[in-house]
Amino acid sequence: MTKQELAKNFSLNVEKERVRLGLTQAEMAKKLEMSLSGYKKMISGETTKIDAYAAYLMYGICGKWLFELIGYSIYESDTLTKMKCLTESQLKFISAIINIEYDFLTHQNTPDEYISVITLTGNMQDGMIYDSGNVTKVNAALYRKRFGEDLHFGIKITSSHLHPVYNKGDIILISQNPIRDGDTGVFINKDDGRVYIRKFHQAEPCLLEPINGFGKPFYVNNSNPLEMEKWVKVGYVLCKMKQ
Repeated sequence: MTKQELAKNFSLNVEKERVRLGLTQAEMAKKLEMSLSGYKKMISGETTKIDAYAAYLMYGICGKWLFELIGYSIYESDTLTKMKCLTESQLKFISAIINIEYDFLTHQNTPDEYISVITLTGNMQDGMIYDSGNVTKVNAALYRKRFGEDLHFGIKITSSHLHPVYNKGDIILISQNPIRDGDTGVFINKDDGRVYIRKFHQAEPCLLEPINGFGKPFYVNNSNPLEMEKWVKVGYVLCKMKQ
């Protein structure tokens, strides 16, 4: 984005937050410790400069960071935005996981060769209800060479319900990049809280097809935001890891 685009996004989002909070422009200007004329100049787009102090104060006013106000989105920023919605205990758990990963990074000579493999508890049948999970480190150097940064983590298959496609003990390698037509994806249905492994077919509506003929197909209207929001894409399967 250009400097002009960043400044425009910032001014528009500041005004949106003012309206959302039910403040007058004079009240918002006071909170940002600037004159009303200065505030109007900022939101009118007369300047391409973003006031760093105003951006700092905006976090205290509305809880949004600068990257949110300028419309800048990358993987890390999306993760931070989601973390704001979590409880304190969830954040402490994530912090502990980050510390473990950091410690592994600093004490392992070849950390890129390893991936985290999640083993979910619960019966991994169609529409699995997962209780919890544990994480182990597995050397996947050959697959890292093949898939590079597209390989993000693995999931261990813990039952034979997905036979003959996946068998108990298999590890499926997962990418969190955008899913493509024909990919096998791992999805969570928010309505029932269950995990489904389904082949994704891009159509209208989209089809989530059982991979082994067992279980019901799901049709998702991709033109309906409410229907789309019912599904969380965990990632898609790159391949099955040979052990």
